[in-house]
Amino acid sequence: TISPTVAAMDVLFPKVGEMVGGSQREERLDVLLRRMEEQGLDQEAYKAYLDTRRCGTQKHAGFGVGFERLVLYATSMDNIRDVIPFPRWHGSAAF
Repeated sequence: TISPTVAAMDVLFPKVGEMVGGSQREERLDVLLRRMEEQGLDQEAYKAYLDTRRCGTQKHAGFGVGFERLVLYATSMDNIRDVIPFPRWHGSAAF
């Protein structure tokens, strides 16, 4: 059976929000295949990834730290736009 919850976490910092986000990867091949079918994804395009599950795997997880948010927190700036080294905004791209 599929649990109605996910194995995930967020580390929240005051005035910053989500500093770290992490989750457990789906290791059950049958669940992956069913969800791919539901989403209309081509299994052949994900063959190498699915093979890692066919050949056996274990539960594993990972996390990521938001670098700009870390700099925002460390510098006590008020707005994340002030710490992004290469800011982007609507209409700023040349194409």
